[in-house]
Amino acid sequence: MSFLRKSLPLLFLIAAVYIWYFASHIVPATTPVKVLTAGSNVSLFVQPSSGKDPIISQINAAQKEILVEVYLLSDKDVIKALEDASKRGISVKVMMEQHPFGGGNLNPTTKKGLDQSGVQTNWTNPDFSLTHEKTITIDGQKVFVLNQNLTTSAFSKNREYDIFDTNPVDANIVRTIFYDDWQRKSFEPNSDSDLIISPLTSRKILTALISKSSKSLDIEVEDINDTSVVSAIAQDAGHEKVRIITPSLSQISSNSKALQTLKTNNVEVKYLSSPYIHSKLILSDEETAYVGSINLSSQSMDENREVGIIISNPEIINTLSQTFESDWNKAKIYP
Repeated sequence: MSFLRKSLPLLFLIAAVYIWYFASHIVPATTPVKVLTAGSNVSLFVQPSSGKDPIISQINAAQKEILVEVYLLSDKDVIKALEDASKRGISVKVMMEQHPFGGGNLNPTTKKGLDQSGVQTNWTNPDFSLTHEKTITIDGQKVFVLNQNLTTSAFSKNREYDIFDTNPVDANIVRTIFYDDWQRKSFEPNSDSDLIISPLTSRKILTALISKSSKSLDIEVEDINDTSVVSAIAQDAGHEKVRIITPSLSQISSNSKALQTLKTNNVEVKYLSSPYIHSKLILSDEETAYVGSINLSSQSMDENREVGIIISNPEIINTLSQTFESDWNKAKIYP
């Protein structure tokens, strides 16, 4: 009995350690990420076949306000349309990235010309590594969510997918992002949406979209280097058909490691040099698609300002699938 009394403190200590260990190592239940989709009031434009008319016609039709938040703006026809809108009394505001990689003097030249014409301009919010977003909001009711920059080459030489969204809720969210970035305020989404936004929601939603595919996964993207996304894609390849198209390594050499990993894990990998693959497309089970400015890179998801959208419209899905298939047939096998 005396032995038991002497042992009680030690037994209590051991029990406490066990309770602490198991309590601290319980894996919390995870809440599935919602992947909301736009099934109506959206249309698709594919470059380089669609050209400038869809964008310029909406700028020309604006009644009150045009907001442009973009990485690069240099196309003379788009610039003239914005200047003409300002001259007819439309409130036109343009934000551009001040330090675009490889952009040279394009944006400073554009900003100077727009300033002289009466368009209000601003550099994008320096809190982000880059503002790579590409959106045009018209009258707070319509919004373009673009793959492409507003440059001549984007319209004429690149593979780009552009969504025109007439859902007022989406337009209002992008409008709020614009003004928060303009005023250097922190944007906080207040509801679930089919829009995805870096650096707030893009990683979890894009990863969920990749992981939820069960039959096929087709990806056409300029830049891929994020290890967790590469891992999610590789896991899919273990039970379904996974294909990816990128630019050639001579165009984007930083993709090399990720593509080699994917190829090793049974992902079919091809590259296409022309048109230049500037697109950011994920097509899941030929039912759901992501289109936007967000590349599958760590910086794009975690450090940049970016905007994309998830689509389920059958007509758009069909066009995306057909365009991907056409590019796939032209592309070359990754060595």
